[in-house]
Amino acid sequence: MEDNQNIRDLYQIWMRLMNKLSESEKLPRNYGIEELMTPSDIHLIQAIGANPEYNIRAISDILGITPGAASQQVTKLAKRGLVTKNRGVKNEKEVFLTLTPLGEEAFQHHETLHEEIYQRIISRIEPLETKEIQTMKRVLLAMESVYEERLCEVRRELAQHNARNEADECMGDSS
Repeated sequence: MEDNQNIRDLYQIWMRLMNKLSESEKLPRNYGIEELMTPSDIHLIQAIGANPEYNIRAISDILGITPGAASQQVTKLAKRGLVTKNRGVKNEKEVFLTLTPLGEEAFQHHETLHEEIYQRIISRIEPLETKEIQTMKRVLLAMESVYEERLCEVRRELAQHNARNEADECMGDSS
């Protein structure tokens, strides 16, 4: 029974963290360039900067977003002069991504910021043993897996709901 309560306590902490991250994602900030950027923009830039010449699908996998969402975001960043899209030599349909000098500047600034954040976290939890880290990783991966399943369930339910509403509208039109 105590394990159940411990898991519930962990989950509550995780939910508070997720709420804070969600709020944080809405706040634009300075990443060393003139214009402000959202965290989702800089995380896309981070994924591209850390994985030069990856395509949109690979970047979307890294970020855990759909290729369509990544593509829309890349297009916006390209218009802002932060990312370039390069057509593949072997396959012209494939688009590879690179950072512009401005995008590289934002990427480097963000890398420095992340290092500072990592150091703050480490200073508050140090020292952790490998076994403790592995346990934390297992817990977080389990939570991610459950939420991935839940997202699929909600998307299915939403699709069914929308299909029912469309069918109801059609039925109403024929009366």
